[in-house]
Amino acid sequence: MERFLTTGQVATLTGVSESYLEKGRIYGYGPPFIRLRPGSKSGAIRYRLSAVMHWLEERQCDPEAGHV
Repeated sequence: MERFLTTGQVATLTGVSESYLEKGRIYGYGPPFIRLRPGSKSGAIRYRLSAVMHWLEERQCDPEAGHV
């Protein structure tokens, strides 16, 4: 069973602010999310834990390999 997280929970897990995540939804740089009321600009937002973890892994840097 997939675990779903609120914006606050993702902020705590990742160490970024809720504001960063909210702006990331608008500008497309945050983790993928689910809007529970499609077509509405209001309503609950949830993030799949697996999607957040994948998003974090994509941002991993390896200074020894020259990826910063």
